[in-house]
Amino acid sequence: MGYSFDIELDTEQPFIVELEMEEYNTQTISGAIALKLDRAEQFKVATIAVHGHIGAMLNIDTADQALAREDLIETTVDLIAANDTEGRGTIKLDSGEQYIPFRIDLPRSGELPPTLINKLDTPYIDWKYEIHATLRRDYFFSSTRVVKHDLVLRRPIPSSGDDMLTTSVDQPGQYRSKLSTPGRLVLGQDRLLAKAELKARSKSYMIKELECSVIQIEDIDFLTKRGHPIANAGVPGASCKVNASRIVSSLVVVPNTDGDLDFGRHTPIEFDVRLDNDQLIPTEHGLGWLRISHVLRYTIHFMDVNLSPLITEVPLFVGNEVVSKEKAAQMMPQKSAARLVAALKVAHPDDHENASRASTPEAE
Repeated sequence: MGYSFDIELDTEQPFIVELEMEEYNTQTISGAIALKLDRAEQFKVATIAVHGHIGAMLNIDTADQALAREDLIETTVDLIAANDTEGRGTIKLDSGEQYIPFRIDLPRSGELPPTLINKLDTPYIDWKYEIHATLRRDYFFSSTRVVKHDLVLRRPIPSSGDDMLTTSVDQPGQYRSKLSTPGRLVLGQDRLLAKAELKARSKSYMIKELECSVIQIEDIDFLTKRGHPIANAGVPGASCKVNASRIVSSLVVVPNTDGDLDFGRHTPIEFDVRLDNDQLIPTEHGLGWLRISHVLRYTIHFMDVNLSPLITEVPLFVGNEVVSKEKAAQMMPQKSAARLVAALKVAHPDDHENASRASTPEAE
């Protein structure tokens, strides 16, 4: 005989929490520990906790590298104290399916980085969140049992709208270019459709080919809260900086194969840009140390090799409205030994048995 248990959250999608926009507000998550008991049981430990850690590699431009690990969030609720109606320091549950409801706060939720940022392709910084349920029966030799789940936090960033964006360049006597593209994408979207209209006003500016792609720009400047023996001689504020950009779509190339001076003039050029959702992450402007932005990069190459390509970048907004229920609660796989995910396992003093889904029954 024994029992098993798991965590259920009152969220639209399992273990996906929408962060609120207010920076200093406390956000509450509600749910229940769901139990299946073969007989009536009495528990002396029942807690729910949210843990989050960040790991950052300091002095990444020098030979002396050091990993700084800090808490993002550490909050625990004692469910015995909340449900002990008899003042005995225990709660008693009948056999069958039972539920211990809970409410747990995420203090300063506006300062928490979203989980999907773990798709960043950098070995220098990483973070994760977990929600833990801990139970222990009221027996002298009973062991503490823990169920854990990765917790996905995501933050909606308001957009100016879904209208088409248009940008144009007009050089008298040389060329004219006009690009129209959507200003907004969402995760899970397969493609982006853009359109270009062109006119070369002289043979010197005849167009050779056009290129179009989506670029993701990742800027991080994380400052540690504590000092570190290597960085800054133990003074708080050691920095981990990452400045990177990468293509997160197909690179669409449209050549002017006929050497047509009117290429793109009478018939607009259409770009069918396929998006890479394995790398694409939401726009993030809500934190001072983390900025994720996107642009549609549109390049005109001229027949004359002495003319520099004309590069136009149109800002895009990537929202997180579409998230796969199967994949969203899973962390990205570790890409190399240099990844910090392995160093971010959340420890807990009562974590004697680590069960990822449902606990196995205790031996009597």
